Amino acid sequence: MKVSVIIPVYNGKNYIKQSINSALKQTYKDIEVIVIDDFSNDGTYEYVLNEFINEVNLGKVKIFRNEKNMERSYSRNFGFKASQGEYVFFLDCDDEWKTNYIEETIKNFNNSDIVYSIPRTFINKNSKILRVSKRKYSKDINELVFSAQIAYPSATAFKREKFIYFNENYNQREDWELFIRAVLKGLKIKVIDNNKVMIREHDKRTSGGLEFLNNTLKVYFDYKDKIPKNYLPFFLFHISETLLRYGKLKDGWLLLLKAIKLNPKILLNSRRIGSILKRGFRIRI
Repeated sequence: MKVSVIIPVYNGKNYIKQSINSALKQTYKDIEVIVIDDFSNDGTYEYVLNEFINEVNLGKVKIFRNEKNMERSYSRNFGFKASQGEYVFFLDCDDEWKTNYIEETIKNFNNSDIVYSIPRTFINKNSKILRVSKRKYSKDINELVFSAQIAYPSATAFKREKFIYFNENYNQREDWELFIRAVLKGLKIKVIDNNKVMIREHDKRTSGGLEFLNNTLKVYFDYKDKIPKNYLPFFLFHISETLLRYGKLKDGWLLLLKAIKLNPKILLNSRRIGSILKRGFRIRI
């Protein structure tokens, strides 16, 4: 069964080689790697062609270039259309996989449409391990989705026939929005906790800033009336966390109090209490 690995990249020359190699060095061998360069201006497209010319000639790596900057949702969707695999994996251009990630993920597709592997290893610009998270996760997959605890594209794989396109109206939070739609559509998601995905932390990673806040609020307004009632508190709590994080204290506290009113037990989680102290009261913990 062929696997397609889709890697969108914009000005990712510093890390794209490591990401592509982590896909090519998988123990599962029936793989095609599809790189979509989003009109980079740092020479990424030419760099990938030069570094992987043999793999390109053998058909193991395919590289496309957008005619203008279209953002990562478009690039991922384009990559899917260009792919042939029965299973579709996504990998961000700055992240890496352990060598048996695909092999272990494929084993978990029985009765599942999407398999998500919780990332626990975080690496630096030199691929050295910064930390391994010991965070505890709920066994309730819907809770994880609606509280935005699972969303990394690099940890996400689809059965081809169950793929849903990324929403191109989002510049950030498109990964979380996709998982929300997947749950609302009734897709079967399996979460595995095997520490096979490595997330790179560096100062150019795009998940932050005002764009992050604005797209979080877009998710809120697009879905606040669609979230199942028993999961609404988790959804509201995450939105409130983000508002508090960006200094929107009044709106953040209002949503937080609404979440607590709907489900007071939400505060039994020590991580959530820590988040409130840090963001709502600006207390360092």
